[in-house]
Amino acid sequence: MMTPSQDASSPKPLTPFKYKMKITILGSGTSTGIPMIGCGCEVCRSQNPKNKRLRSSAFLEMNEAHILIDCSTDLRQQALAYNITRIDAVFLTHSHSDHVAGIDDLRIFNYWQGGKIKFYGSPQTLEDIKKRFDYCFDPPQKGGGVPQLELIPVQGELEFMGIRVTPLPVMHGKIPILGFRFDDFTYITDASFISEETMEKMKGTRVLILNALRQKPHSTHFSIAQALEISRSIAPEQTWFIHLAHQVEHESTNRDLPSNARLAYDGLVIQI
Repeated sequence: MMTPSQDASSPKPLTPFKYKMKITILGSGTSTGIPMIGCGCEVCRSQNPKNKRLRSSAFLEMNEAHILIDCSTDLRQQALAYNITRIDAVFLTHSHSDHVAGIDDLRIFNYWQGGKIKFYGSPQTLEDIKKRFDYCFDPPQKGGGVPQLELIPVQGELEFMGIRVTPLPVMHGKIPILGFRFDDFTYITDASFISEETMEKMKGTRVLILNALRQKPHSTHFSIAQALEISRSIAPEQTWFIHLAHQVEHESTNRDLPSNARLAYDGLVIQI
C-alpha cells in the first residue's frame, strides 16, 4: 500500500500538520462491486488491481481511535486484507445495503474487544438498523453470538476520543443522508446534492473523499464532473473520488483529472 507521496499519480503531498491521521480506503466501488457479476466490459475484465473495487468504506486511525466509516457488504474481506483487528466506533452515512450489510461481521470484534461497539448514525438510519438487524437487539436464543452495538444518534457536532466530528447533511436523490468531517478530513458518499450550509462546514478540510459514480449524470449520485465542481468550491489539498462504477477505468480517467484530484482505489492509504 502506498501513501499519496509514494504514488506518482497522486495529488501533491500534504503539508505538515499537528495531527497524525491515517485513512485507509477499504473499498472504492459502487453497490455492485467491480468486477460486476455477469459483465464482460473492459473494466470488469481488467487485470489492473486498481480497477477491482469492493463496496465503499474507509478506516480512520487517529488519537488511538479506530473508526470504521460505513459497514460494507465486504467487511470481512476488507478487515482481513488490511489487518483491521479493532473497531472502536462505526459512523454510518445511511442504511442502504452496500453500506450496512457487513454488520454481522462486527460480532468478532465484540468478542476480541469484550464489549459493545459505538454505532453512530442519523436517528432514521439507526431506526432502520433496529428493524433490519432486530436480532442484534432482541436475540431469539443464546449461542452463536450477535453484534453488540451501542446506538448513538448523531444530531450535531460531537467529539470521539479527542476527534472533532461534524455531521454533514447531504441528499442522496430524495433521501437525506450524512457525510462526516473528522477534524481536517471529510468523507461523503452517495451524494447528489450538497447545500450551501453543508459546503460551508466542509471548507478548510485538507483531504476530501467524495463519490463520483461515472461520467454520465445519474439521478442519485454525483457524476465525475459534478464531483470536480464540489472539489473546486471546497479547494482541499487532496480530493479522492470513491463509489466508482464499472464505466470508470482507473488510469485513463486519472489522466484527465486535475493534479489535486484522483480516483481512490482499494488499499489506498492517506496520511495527514
